Amino acid sequence: MSDNRVTVVLDTNVFVAAYWAPSSASARVIAACIDGTVQAQYTPEVRSEVIRVLRTIRIPDSYLAKLEPFWERACRTHGVTVGYLTVDDPDDQKFIEAAVGGDTDFLVTNDDHLLKVAYIGRTEILTPGSLARVLGV
Repeated sequence: MSDNRVTVVLDTNVFVAAYWAPSSASARVIAACIDGTVQAQYTPEVRSEVIRVLRTIRIPDSYLAKLEPFWERACRTHGVTVGYLTVDDPDDQKFIEAAVGGDTDFLVTNDDHLLKVAYIGRTEILTPGSLARVLGV
């Protein structure tokens, strides 16, 4: 990225948490991505999972529509295979690969499998609450 905004990759659970708790740190982080304070990044695999999971748990289409500005402002990136690191839950690997591929500042998640990794390259793995405190959102 050519600007100085903080870059983030958001795990699916951040979107779910934001739906269930509209004033939560997860919701504030998504709002910061939508308003351009933070630059979100995603791979097609990440976006596909987020939408699939939200539909599977029957999140209303109105919430999915509210996320459209998120996807429109987010920067699509390409995941990079990280052979030297595998996480306990293979479904989480796509988030690691997206963060490495985007040279992302923060991977944001509520998932203990990812949080225990702590860092991958220059990317710090944080909870939405921790990121919200860092950013002051």
